[in-house]
Amino acid sequence: MASVIRTSFLIGAAALFAACNNSDSAPKAETGSETAVTNGERTAFERSDDHAIGNPNATVTVVEYASVSCGACANWHQTVYPDFKQKYVDTGKVRYVFREFLAGQPQMADAGFMIALCAADEKYFQNIKLQFDRQAQMFEFAQRGQLRDAYINLAKASGLSEDGFIECMKNEDLREQYMDRMQAGVDAGVTGTPSFFINGEKQSVFTLETLEAVILPLLGEDVPVAEAVEETPAATEETTE
Repeated sequence: MASVIRTSFLIGAAALFAACNNSDSAPKAETGSETAVTNGERTAFERSDDHAIGNPNATVTVVEYASVSCGACANWHQTVYPDFKQKYVDTGKVRYVFREFLAGQPQMADAGFMIALCAADEKYFQNIKLQFDRQAQMFEFAQRGQLRDAYINLAKASGLSEDGFIECMKNEDLREQYMDRMQAGVDAGVTGTPSFFINGEKQSVFTLETLEAVILPLLGEDVPVAEAVEETPAATEETTE
């Protein structure tokens, strides 16, 4: 099934990185603070090959399908994810899973995902964050015809050498793995990114408030009720000299 999805963009990806040579694999990167878990204990809503962070015994599992070349995904990761992670993932209440999904600019997303997967597992989430942070810059490089150099720099920031990056882009086994995860999303009804599943149910949760409206009842907690802000005369009346 994954091969069907891959056909639509592989020719473009090959052209993008055409000037590549063979070489040895690159060294692994140093361990980061946000460690991806790719084996061991998992929740009932995870795959054996998922990248996840947080408590594997958490009551709630949030699975996100996203693309590193999707503007809406970058916005969510920069404006919602930090608070979500601090309040729920870091406290052990929620398990968070990231699954790759080609959207936006598929060839760019493929290159980004492959770099994240070829680098050390413990650098996976740091790499994904870096790509969301650099997304606008990567688009600018693409417009200037300098995208290959930009991805080589990204690979180096992830602990890969230039030769390691070249070998990474040829790794069809690794590409097939993330394509399988993407196909799982397609089968579950994902039609755009970001898409979220909470304990296996697809949800429209694009803000922290909408996330909490689903998560908190599952945790046995009350959903905060927004307090109405009363307008005062001073705020609505014109002032006089």
